[in-house]
Amino acid sequence: NYIVLYPYWNVPASIALNELLPQFKRNPGDVDALNMQVLDLKGNVIDHHKLNWKNYSRNYFPFRIRQSTGCDNSLGVMKFNLTSPFSVYLHDTNNKVAFLSGYRYYSHGCIRIQEPIELAGYLLPNKIDSNFLASCLKEQQPVILKIDNSIPVFVVYQTAETNAAGKLQ
Repeated sequence: NYIVLYPYWNVPASIALNELLPQFKRNPGDVDALNMQVLDLKGNVIDHHKLNWKNYSRNYFPFRIRQSTGCDNSLGVMKFNLTSPFSVYLHDTNNKVAFLSGYRYYSHGCIRIQEPIELAGYLLPNKIDSNFLASCLKEQQPVILKIDNSIPVFVVYQTAETNAAGKLQ
């Protein structure tokens, strides 16, 4: 129903608590290295340098984590919003070389788009300014572009695993 240029990535709690919090406790400088921000429960960015990271755990972390906008954002510079109860959406990526790989399990569940500018050109009445997106502006405020008519999206998501004998199920 809309496209966001230069989106924030609001890190899901499972990723924040299970992956990022242990990493930030070991090395708080990774917050800056990953272009992340720590927000209080009211949505205010707080100075993460003043946090005593050892005081926080999976059971007690009264903050949210989001990744700031820019080309190093995990969502890339474009997010295609879907109305979904699963918080899944289509998005660009900062890891475009992943499309050259034979493996496609780099995601936590969202759907990466290999050619997001082309898809946006199909969905929007006006062309996207590719120079604006290629500029990789840091701390650019997100820009929301409404899609005139919502587009139905049907996603089939099937998981697979191997059994003890290595056979695909």
